[in-house]
Amino acid sequence: MTRFAVIKTDNTAPLIAALKDDCDALKTKGHARADTKVALRPIAQRNAMRRAIRHPWLFGNPIVKSAYLSVYLRKISRQYAVLYAQLAADASRSALIFNGFLAPNALLDLAAQELGMNRLYVENGFFPGTLQADLSGINGFSTLPRDAAFYDALSAEDTGVQWPHNFEVRRSKLAKKTDNPLPDRFIFVPFQVPSDMQILALSPWIADMMALYGEVEKLARSFPHQHFVVKEHPSFPRSIRNKVAQHGNIHFANHAVTRDLLEACDGVITVNSTVGLEALVSGKKVITLGNAHYAIDGLVKRAENSAALHATIADLPGWQPNVRRRETFIKFIYNRFLIPGDRKMPTDETVVALKARAAGKDTYSQLIGERHHVAYSH
Repeated sequence: MTRFAVIKTDNTAPLIAALKDDCDALKTKGHARADTKVALRPIAQRNAMRRAIRHPWLFGNPIVKSAYLSVYLRKISRQYAVLYAQLAADASRSALIFNGFLAPNALLDLAAQELGMNRLYVENGFFPGTLQADLSGINGFSTLPRDAAFYDALSAEDTGVQWPHNFEVRRSKLAKKTDNPLPDRFIFVPFQVPSDMQILALSPWIADMMALYGEVEKLARSFPHQHFVVKEHPSFPRSIRNKVAQHGNIHFANHAVTRDLLEACDGVITVNSTVGLEALVSGKKVITLGNAHYAIDGLVKRAENSAALHATIADLPGWQPNVRRRETFIKFIYNRFLIPGDRKMPTDETVVALKARAAGKDTYSQLIGERHHVAYSH
């Protein structure tokens, strides 16, 4: 029987309640010593980097950053020891890790790895009413195959038949409409949260949204008849709009509904946003710049540097995604990889699916042959 150990936070409290007696809620406060030495500085530096991105006026100061790192390292060292001791009491459990990129869940990940425990990473799913749950990680770290041949070999019975119809509703970044009218034809560029793991851990050559805008600006100069529409992520409080050079072919649409922009665009350029997957569902052409779980040959065009991005834009009008591969991939994602349930309101079905995924006994695990734990690393 699968039993979980999980840190109780706002994100995991509903799951803990749903799992009931099959889950142990772990504490991060207390006194303990861990008989192991692990490198915690990268986790502390990761947290400091996120703070510097969100609050550069404070954490951009090297003295403040150094003092913060020193204090934070001591804090997470204590937390790690407490978590390690609790896990060591019964290493037969599965560590249920929310996201896994930041402390304290990154500490739970390390402790479970040190003890050789099974780990299951969970996060919000790509569509409403779904969750990611994977033995390797979330998003680009997941066990989802990137091999086109894998999907070409799947049958309708393997993938299931349901198709996603609901997308996440992304609110406007602005209180009221202040943007200019959009062009009739354009490529949509959804910005992402620069302090999120998608950028910090899964974006090899786009460091932040200033860098992404810079690449779009190069494209606008190289392709004078091509328009680009940018929407900044509504969850990130800082805007670059007044910090970049304006270009007549680059249009900000922070007021717009993402779904409307998807339906109107000719294609999407994204690092690895869920919007890219939604664009595939909508039958749009997609260019990825980072490590994305849907960056598969025949589904998207991948650009691993600026020169490749320019070549891809030049070739885009004559390129079409593989129709069957696209349909197979999306159904496989929706029916097999994602598990049913809202993180805030998990059901009994969610609990059953989590246990089966952790044990490697669900249809998804059987189809990909997942029978071992894959190390999650950044």
